[in-house]
Amino acid sequence: MRFVGEIAEIQQRLTRSREFADRRHTVLQELAPRRGERIVEVGCGAGLLLREIGISLGPHGLALGLDISPDQIATAAKECAGVPAVVPQVGDLLAIDQPDGVFDAAVAVQVIEYVEAAEAAVSEIRRILKPGGRFVCLATNWDTAVWHGVPRALTAEITAAWESHAPWPNLPAVLAPMLARRGFRVTRQIPVPVVNPSWHPDSFAWGTAHLMAAHAVESGVSETVAHDWLDALEKAEAAEEFFFSSLPIMTTAIAG
Repeated sequence: MRFVGEIAEIQQRLTRSREFADRRHTVLQELAPRRGERIVEVGCGAGLLLREIGISLGPHGLALGLDISPDQIATAAKECAGVPAVVPQVGDLLAIDQPDGVFDAAVAVQVIEYVEAAEAAVSEIRRILKPGGRFVCLATNWDTAVWHGVPRALTAEITAAWESHAPWPNLPAVLAPMLARRGFRVTRQIPVPVVNPSWHPDSFAWGTAHLMAAHAVESGVSETVAHDWLDALEKAEAAEEFFFSSLPIMTTAIAG
């Protein structure tokens, strides 16, 4: 799935939702940045979490934000302007342009599941971390998502297409052994659930549904089906029958 055009616009709006803000707070607490540390965020996107990391590190730390998209890095540079610790940089997660063992921590939020060679990406993150360095990874088990109030057949067609949006749509289920094979010791995996009992343009569910519909059309689902699904969600909200939940998992590991 490529975050460009309409999909990029929806994704950036989604990052401004309350649910994303709550998630950033949870990840930041787990990451626990210390003054003067060197931390890398892979797949930093628009830089909202990166900015908070940079503020926590103070002027003598380094918050390196890597993203493969020049447009995302340009947005992150604007978002993080005035935070001296932050350095946004275009970069490939599979070939990070940094020496071995120089970072105290790394963080990836909804990123590793989009990398076909996920285990190689994990290995590259391990390479740049110091022994004892922290790695926090948040990803969603998409098989746990619930869309209530709409015809099951419509939802099934959209969610079937969504399976292909990432090479690892249920990454948390396989992440712990993957990390162990690449030199990490997993310390814990905890749920960071999303629950939306209502449907509106500022909700996580609204943004996610529009991403899913756009991806479904890109994948060959008819525009009529995608439109009908979004319309059914609107009607479910009007009838007070809408409910959505999903289950991101935050995994924390230590570099051995």
